[in-house]
This record gives sequence, C-alpha cells and structure tokens, in this order.
Amino acid sequence: MMGPETRKVFIIHGKRTPFGKFGGSLGGLTPVELAVFATEALFQDAKIDPETLDQVIFANVIPSTPDTLYAGRHLALKTGMRVETPAMVVNRLCGSGIEALIMGARLIRNSEAEALLIAGAETLSMAPHLTYGARFGTKYGPLKSQDLLLDTLSDKHTQLAMGITAENLAQDYAISKDESDKYAYESHLKANQAYQANFIQPELTSVNGCFKDEHLRENVSLDDLKKLKPTFKKEGTVTAGSASGIVDGACAMVVASEEYVKKHKLTPLAEIIGGEVVGVDPSRMGIGPVPAIQLLLQKQKLKISDIDLFEINEAFSPQVIACQKALEIESSRLNIWGGAVALGHPLGATGVKITLTLARQLQTLKKTYGISSACIGGGQGIALLIKKV
Repeated sequence: MMGPETRKVFIIHGKRTPFGKFGGSLGGLTPVELAVFATEALFQDAKIDPETLDQVIFANVIPSTPDTLYAGRHLALKTGMRVETPAMVVNRLCGSGIEALIMGARLIRNSEAEALLIAGAETLSMAPHLTYGARFGTKYGPLKSQDLLLDTLSDKHTQLAMGITAENLAQDYAISKDESDKYAYESHLKANQAYQANFIQPELTSVNGCFKDEHLRENVSLDDLKKLKPTFKKEGTVTAGSASGIVDGACAMVVASEEYVKKHKLTPLAEIIGGEVVGVDPSRMGIGPVPAIQLLLQKQKLKISDIDLFEINEAFSPQVIACQKALEIESSRLNIWGGAVALGHPLGATGVKITLTLARQLQTLKKTYGISSACIGGGQGIALLIKKV
C-alpha cells in the first residue's frame, strides 16, 4: 500500500495505559477516556504541542459507549488540539491500529499532513447488549437481545467463532495442545521477564491507580495451563489460557514528517517504511500475517532474514505458532516481551501498542528492522515495516 516514496515518516513517541482485565479496574472508563490518559502522557513525555498536529485517526472496533462514535473528534478536543483539527474513527477489526498508522503515514507521504495523533482504544468490559427490532417492534414473540462482544468474536459469514479458525490452523500445521500450552506459558514468562528488566514500564502511564497489565499472571505454571480444558473443540488446542486476554486499554502515538521532526527538534523512535493488507480464507483467518508479511517484504525487496524482530499479535497460541512455522521465524525474534496471550488484546489499541513496543525493542536492543502484524477476523492480514532511527 505504501511504496518506497522519498518523503519519510517517523514514529515520534508513544504511550499506553496498562491493559485492565475484563471487568477490572479500567472497566468503567470509556475508550475516549482511556485514550485521553495515553495521549496526555504522550504529549507530556515527548514535549509535543497538541496545536501543531494536523489530524487524529482513532482505531476502535466496538463502539461500547455513545461517545465512541465521535471518538477521534472528542479525543482531539479533550487533549487541547485546535478546533479546526479534523478526526476520524477507523475499524479494520484486529488490524485497526496498524491500519490507522498506515493511513497516517500515507497522509504524510502525500503531503496532506505533517504530524498526526494515532490512537487506539477498546473498553471490552463495556461492550453492549443490543436489542434489535425495538424501534418498530415485532409482530410476535420477544425482542432479541444480542451480545456485541460475542458477535465481534464470531464471523457471521462463515458462522465460525474465531477460536475455531485457530483450531483449523492447529490441524493444518500439526500443532498439539501441549505445544499451544507451552507457547502460552512462554508468553507469560517473557512478559514477566520484560517487566523485571523494566522494558515495559516506560511505555505505560498509570490510570486510576492501575500501574501494570492486569491480565498478566506472575506465578503462572505450565502444569496449570495444561490442566485447562479446550474451549472451542473437545480435543482442541485453544483454552482460556492460550487465547488472547479480553481487556480494556488504549495506546497513543504521534507520527510525523522529517520536516516536522527537524522544526520541533524531536528525536524519533523509528521510521515507518511501508505497510500491506491482504485477504485470506476466513476459516483460516489467523494465517493472515503470513501473506501480508510476505507481500510487504517482496515490495520492499527484503527477506525474512533481514528482519530483526517481529511482533505478531497473539490472537491464539496455535495461530501464532502456525504463522511462525510458515514464515520460519525463530522464537528469539518473535514477541520477545510477551504478547496478547499474556498482556491482553484490546482490539482497536493492539496494533498501535505492538508497533510502539516493537519500536522500543529496536531502540533498546540496537536492532534495525521490525515488523508488526495481526490477523483479522473475516479473513485478512496486515503488516507494517519499521526501521530504527
């Protein structure tokens, strides 16, 4: 989608809230409120004047409160941007955050903007139950109430829960429950080790006394994970412990042109090189990162071996394992600070979060290239290539 144009785009800085567990300490805050916490911390840390930003792109999947429909605009107004600053909300399901970054980069490359706020947020604890048919009534029988959260986690076209698509990949790639449980354990282990090394804390801002990702289990054991029963299939591989955590949270990031960086004397985290989106078989939606990454590398004339680090969203353990096997990525280059199985997956915020984490990993470990990627319900994949500055 974005070729090797001459105009450079940089990730300046980013901050996120901790991810609160389902029904946890952040469950009473709207997506906009969560995004305000992340954005204000970002502006303060990076010393960015909100009045210098040209636009807001807000990633969100479930409009869990009425003001979420206005999320981008409300975020702009609540964080001190000019009244003239336009805003939008984008929804590409689990790829929404990366999509927002791709769109922002495109605006800058086309000289339609110099600097943008890219934010993503989700309050899954507030996902509403909807009553269909209430406006005009129903001739016979009760009105139907539907759980929008459950509907989001199922594809009505294929009539498949997202977990079943992961089970299909487990079958395709001969992934056992033991292998899936081990991956989940290692995700928690890596996240806990990253916390102990103080790698994760710098990207966080506390919210109402919440200082740490609440879904993360500090004392998780592999034996405990193995005892959990499969959720979607009797002899399946996906359990509550090897699926991404249902959480609440937000992440915000400023992306800008080289001219903006120089004018405001800023030090960027990374350069955005390019991004791609593809479609895949909906019944194997979790394999989406594979063709998206392959297309991205092909267009940028790079190979898998040229990429130092990957952040592939952990929708389900077997889904990430399938992508890892298909792309032949060593574990030492993949989700090195833990992923969504350990930390949680606040749909709209995830793509922004994993890209921020990736940019910080490149800086911390002095690596060059990184790719953030996600599978997308309904059968899509998205990937973004960044480079350390």
